[in-house]
Amino acid sequence: MNQQSPAVKVWSIVYPFLFYYAVMLVTMVLAQWVFGSGKEHYVLCQLISTLVTLPFMLPFYRQDQALRGIANTKPQFSGKKAAQILLVVGMVLCFSIALNNIISMTPLVEISEGYREANAGFYGSTLALELISSAVFTPILEELVFRGIIFGRLRGMMPKLPAVVLSSLIFAAIHFNIVQFIYALLLGMVLALLMDKVNKVYPAVIGHMTANLIAVLRTETGILENTVQKDAFSWGISIALLAVGTVLLWRYLAKEES
Repeated sequence: MNQQSPAVKVWSIVYPFLFYYAVMLVTMVLAQWVFGSGKEHYVLCQLISTLVTLPFMLPFYRQDQALRGIANTKPQFSGKKAAQILLVVGMVLCFSIALNNIISMTPLVEISEGYREANAGFYGSTLALELISSAVFTPILEELVFRGIIFGRLRGMMPKLPAVVLSSLIFAAIHFNIVQFIYALLLGMVLALLMDKVNKVYPAVIGHMTANLIAVLRTETGILENTVQKDAFSWGISIALLAVGTVLLWRYLAKEES
């Protein structure tokens, strides 16, 4: 890739993104035509779109892994691997709660109509369907596209930090409102670092699943409401979680690959 022209390099990033977006959009329109476009059907249509788009994007990732000489093998489960996964879950849990809290305690949530509309769609269905869609299949597809393909290709063109930032900006841009843009940008950087550590997408998928799981649960059950009260406790616990997440990320990146 490094010997390709700038135009070809840009197209290698734009093409899979446009392909992903087009398949998702067409499938979403068809699903809403069949099931209805109301907020109560949004999550179901989103799930259908995700399931249809996923097999179209998987060959891109597998081809890229093969070109980089990375074997297409399943991660071998071991004690070290289990500890690594637990570290990822704990780390992203800290980051997700902290970032959600901090953003929620700013005026951004109140002034962003796009964020309120998005929430009405994402959380307008049953808890089970929201968990299946948002906490399982959406993370698989989005990580495959934005970390596995886009970040992976950018990483072959430029140093790690610019690739992390640029891929995260692309990921954030698809959320179309300032609240989710900021959250997705910051979380996307963490997920890209998880991907970069092992050259495989599964740690980022696990991290994204963790973040979406806690987002669904806190929205639908009201847990963690006492951590967004804009008081000293809420700010203190949020900053402490952010610090813990940073330490856990540093430990993850410092560990030898297992």
